[in-house]
Amino acid sequence: MAQVRRNNLRPCIRLLLLPLLAVTAVSAGASPVTSGDLYALSKLKSSLLSRSARNSTSLADWDVATPPPPSSSPAASHHYCNFSGVTCDASGNRVVAINLTGVPLHGGVLPTEVSLLDALASLTVAACSLSGPIPASLASMLLRHLNLSTNNISGFFPSGPEPYFPSAEVIDVYNNSLTGPLPPFGGGRLRHLHLGENYFSGGIPEEYGASKQLEHLGLNGNFLSGRVPPSLSRLKRLKEMYLGHDNVFDGGIPSEFGELEALISLDMAHCNLTGPITPELGRLTRLETLYLYSNNLVGKIPAELGNLKNLVNIDLSFNKLTGEIPASFAGLTRLKLLNLHGNELQGVIPEFVGELSQLEILQAWENNLTGELPANLGKNGRLLTLDVTDNRLTGAIPPGLCAGRRLQFLFLMRNKLSGPIPEDLGNCKTLAKVRLNSNFLNGSIPAGLLDLPMNSMVDLSDNLLSGELPEVIPSAGLGFLSGASNRLSGPVPPEIGHLKKLSLLNFSANALTAGVPGELSHCESLTVLDLSRNQLAGEIPTEITNLKVLTMLNLSRNSISGELPLEISKMISLGVLDVSYNNLSGRVLQSQLQGVFAVSDATDFEGNPGLCVERVTAASCSRLQRSWRRDDKTWTMPLWIVPAVSAVVVAMAVYLGLKWWQAARRRPAAWKMTLFQNLELEMDDVLGCLREENVVGRGGAGTVYRCATRSGAEVAVKRLRGPGRRDHGFRAEVATLGGVRHRNIVRLLGFASGAEGSLLLYEYMPAGSLGTVLHGERGALLGWGARLRVATEAARALCYLHHECKPRILHRDVKSSNILLDSAMEAHVADFGLAKFLCRGASGSGAVAAAECVSVVAGTYGYIAPEYAYTLRVDEKTDVYSFGVVLLELVTGRRPLGDFGDEIDLVHWARSAVPRPSDATAVLAVADPRLPPEPAGLIAGLFRVGISCVRESSQARPTMREVVHVLSSFVPPVADPSNSTSALSL
Repeated sequence: MAQVRRNNLRPCIRLLLLPLLAVTAVSAGASPVTSGDLYALSKLKSSLLSRSARNSTSLADWDVATPPPPSSSPAASHHYCNFSGVTCDASGNRVVAINLTGVPLHGGVLPTEVSLLDALASLTVAACSLSGPIPASLASMLLRHLNLSTNNISGFFPSGPEPYFPSAEVIDVYNNSLTGPLPPFGGGRLRHLHLGENYFSGGIPEEYGASKQLEHLGLNGNFLSGRVPPSLSRLKRLKEMYLGHDNVFDGGIPSEFGELEALISLDMAHCNLTGPITPELGRLTRLETLYLYSNNLVGKIPAELGNLKNLVNIDLSFNKLTGEIPASFAGLTRLKLLNLHGNELQGVIPEFVGELSQLEILQAWENNLTGELPANLGKNGRLLTLDVTDNRLTGAIPPGLCAGRRLQFLFLMRNKLSGPIPEDLGNCKTLAKVRLNSNFLNGSIPAGLLDLPMNSMVDLSDNLLSGELPEVIPSAGLGFLSGASNRLSGPVPPEIGHLKKLSLLNFSANALTAGVPGELSHCESLTVLDLSRNQLAGEIPTEITNLKVLTMLNLSRNSISGELPLEISKMISLGVLDVSYNNLSGRVLQSQLQGVFAVSDATDFEGNPGLCVERVTAASCSRLQRSWRRDDKTWTMPLWIVPAVSAVVVAMAVYLGLKWWQAARRRPAAWKMTLFQNLELEMDDVLGCLREENVVGRGGAGTVYRCATRSGAEVAVKRLRGPGRRDHGFRAEVATLGGVRHRNIVRLLGFASGAEGSLLLYEYMPAGSLGTVLHGERGALLGWGARLRVATEAARALCYLHHECKPRILHRDVKSSNILLDSAMEAHVADFGLAKFLCRGASGSGAVAAAECVSVVAGTYGYIAPEYAYTLRVDEKTDVYSFGVVLLELVTGRRPLGDFGDEIDLVHWARSAVPRPSDATAVLAVADPRLPPEPAGLIAGLFRVGISCVRESSQARPTMREVVHVLSSFVPPVADPSNSTSALSL
């Protein structure tokens, strides 16, 4: 029996011995340490390429399948030392460095097994599209250099039992999506710590002050709060410190920072600093860059800053600084950048500013500066930008601003400057934009000023300029040319027609003569042409109708004669036409009232005795003088016929007038429609859609109807509340909005106006609004991936309106119900800029009209930024706040109002429920319960961005461009079914 048991155990013993035999075989053929390196590299490659396409060529030479060579042949050992980006030690045995900068890894993840490379001293995987967390195992490695910057890494920064990263000299995780508190590094060998452009929150750890070797500290672009710790002043070797940009600190600049004697660069911009600029900064004698812009700093600029003899860049803009530019700045002889704009500075720009030999950029706009510009400004030969807009400067523009032939931007508008424009500006080939408008400049426009090859904008309007317009060479790149409200004379140069990039041409209110050049029809980009209030004669050239993108044409108050070209009615883009007070003649029949003719008022044509536009002009076409002839002789009526016919006409007029009045009470007033797109749509079709069964939405702006065109396509018709508006301003701005083109903006297809109201025609969005989907039964099907996509698309639309449209467009009523979804569930922002039109059309007068205006401009309760209550002003940051509320809606699934009791809204509830936005557990507790609480990093990231957008201080909120950058860095969940449109039924 015992023998049987022993025989039965033999197979088990053999199985137990197999691993030991395998280890023995490995030790006989290769070093187990080096095979461990190969194993770690194989796991690293597999994880880094886990989300790459199968045909990806990244890390193609990493042949991790080949086993290591026998230890007996060291000359041929360890082929992985030749892998791209891999460096081994001098013996060729161990991997000591990996550098994969710029290798496209498409969302790959760092594996835990990277810690098996226990000889690794340097790991650089920068700008590779990495995702996922940083492995916690890295914290115990003896890495001296870790660079994971510019990726999509999320989660908390790894920490553990101290010491962690005990050998680290460089840690750089700049520009990722890391959350949580800052890691409390202290002491050790750390020289370079860059944690900027992430989502770290909370305060700056006091331990940082113990990192005595630290030379670079980057914490900018996070969500940090609390006071800036004075203990940072103990970093005596610190050369660069970046604390600004979206952090929201309490208090001001610690006076102890004056002890940072090695500091070269200090950036504390845009981080909610208050109080005065501490004069102790004047002790930082090695300082070259000082950025304190976009804060709430007050008081005078300390004279002690003049002690910073090495200063190259100083930016104190967008604060509340008062007093004068310190005389001590005369000693800043190395200064290249001097930015003081957006403050409340007084006094003159000192003469010594013109003597600063290295000065390249001077911006002091929006202050209360007086006196003259320094006589020697620009004569150093280095000036690039001069902007002193919106001050009270007097005197002449000094010659020599472009002495070095480097000047690019010259902005002197809205001052009290006088004298001629310096002739040498006409030879400044580097000029890109010139704005001298709203001054008292006289003399002629310098020859060559309109010919500069790099110049895209010249605005000389509202001055006292005289003489003829200079010639323009065909190669000029002007896009904006205005000389309105001057005393210019002579003809409009036909060479202007060669300016292919010109979008605006305005020489109104001058004394120009001759005619409208037909050559202007070659300005293929022209959208605005205003030559009104001149002395132009001749006819309107029919070639002008070839301008395909023209939205406004104003030729009023001239001496233009001939017939009004009927081809103008076929200019699809034209929304505003004014030819009043000329000598035009002809007749436009009611059947020809198309395009811009259909939306024009009598005021657009009045003052032309020989011109009749049926149903538009005040006078009847029958009032035009006629000659009745018979047999080539004038027929003279008997005198008795006149009173008899008059009596009959009066009687008929009274009878017909009563009939017309009775009929008018039974039928709607006449409507006039302008289309920006080619649609098979008539006004009767639109009016026929305005029925209750076609209503798809109601709001403060009006009612939305669903309408089908004759071709079967569908459009949305918004009927604005209030009376109809036909004024030039309304039509011009609607025409501007009709020209807005962006993938994620609902296209404005046209508009109509009548006595009963105004209609806006939009492309139809079949899936409805985000608010309807999110807060309805389909909200549970809108997964985290879809919510991220919708948020990113809406943010891109607002970014386009704020930063790319010229002029910029404020939405003024951002909310989830104004984000519409198409059949593919792609987001489209609607009703942009609409609130301003509602304000302009507010009924009533005085306080009543003002109250109506406030109610529509402010937006929608629950989305209104807090500063509106006391400023009654809107700007981009007002839209940012409203968008932040939308983000909180997406994360929590809750409405902005109504779910929290009286006087509590979503913003205040979210802040109280999650006091520390970096607390991912707290964020998941308020996340939409209809969805799974993962991926936690994405949910926390969306919440953090939302909270940053609804900060109390408008200056502390990010821009929409910054929001887009952050949202685009988030990686959607791979397995999220909402990434496809099939998850939602329409």
